[in-house]
Amino acid sequence: MRKIFLLRGAPGSGKSSFISRHHLQPYAISRDQIRLLLADLTVYYEEDTDYLHQVIPRHVTVRTEQMVDNLVEHKMSYGETVIVDGTHIVPSAIEHFKPWVDKYHYELFVVDLMQHKTLNSLLKRNQVRIHYDWVKPEVVKQMYNSYKAHPEVPNWARSITPNQMNWALSQKESNLDHFSHVIAVPDQVKESDFPRVHISNFYFSFNKKFTEKYGTYRNVITIGKTRNEVVDDFEFPYFAFKFHHKHFLISTYPIRSEMLDPIRKVKGVWNYSTGLYNLADFVKEFPENKQQHVHQFNLSKLQPNRLLHIW
Repeated sequence: MRKIFLLRGAPGSGKSSFISRHHLQPYAISRDQIRLLLADLTVYYEEDTDYLHQVIPRHVTVRTEQMVDNLVEHKMSYGETVIVDGTHIVPSAIEHFKPWVDKYHYELFVVDLMQHKTLNSLLKRNQVRIHYDWVKPEVVKQMYNSYKAHPEVPNWARSITPNQMNWALSQKESNLDHFSHVIAVPDQVKESDFPRVHISNFYFSFNKKFTEKYGTYRNVITIGKTRNEVVDDFEFPYFAFKFHHKHFLISTYPIRSEMLDPIRKVKGVWNYSTGLYNLADFVKEFPENKQQHVHQFNLSKLQPNRLLHIW
C-alpha cells in the first residue's frame, strides 16, 4: 500500500509526458522544478551550432538533491504515494532510496522509460524540446551508455514499463478461498472470548490485546483504527480479499466507492485503484455510498464485543 515510484530515463525519454498523461503532477517531485525554484535559467553556448541556449541551472545540483531527499522522506513519513521525476540511470541512484524504503515499509517501483529508446531518438527529441529543457548532447550520450551498461535494478526493487503504472497503483485482493472461515475480532472483545487461532482460518484484528498475542501469525492481519496506527505503526487501513467467490473489504470505516474506482478484474482477481490516496484517508469517516461496489465489513457496523464469522 505504501509505494514510491522512480522514473528512469535520459533527457528526452518522455518523463514529463508520462507524468502529464497519467495526471500525476500533484504527486511528483521534479528535480528540474526544484532547480528552477533555487535559481533562474542560465545560458550555455553550443559551439557546434553557434547557438546560445537558455537552460535549467546545474550549479544548484547539490542543494537540489538535498531538497529532493527532504521532500521524499517527508512524504514517506506521512504514508503518501511518492513519484520522483529524475533520471535514476545508474543502480546506485536507486539504492539511494533503500534506507527510507526499509524505514517506512514501502514498495519501490522503477518506471523504465528507456526500453525501446535509441540514442538517435533521444538526441532528436532533445533538439526539439522546449527551449530551457534542452541539455548538452554529450550528457544524453553518457546517460544512454550508462543505461545500456547497467539496465538492471536492485533485486529489492521492481522494474515496470510505463504501461504497467495503473496496475502498480492498484491494490490487488488476496484470495482466502483456501481457508475454512474468516473471523474478525472487534476492539472490545474480551480476552476470555478470543477465538482459538488455527491455521485453517484467517483472522482480522481490531483488538490490541489480540494483536499482541497473535499479531505475528501469518494468518492474522491487524486493521488500523486511527491515523497513528496506520501511518506510524504500519497497520493496514483496509484489506481487500476474496472468499467463497465473493469480494470483500474490511476496514474501520466504510470506504467510499470513489476511493476504489476504477475496479479492474484481471484473471478473476479484482484490483482496486487506491494507490494515489494517502493511507490516513482510509481511517476518516465519510457518509456511506448508497450503492457500494463491494461487500464491506466495518468496525463501525460490527458489535464491538462479539466476533464476526464470515462463512
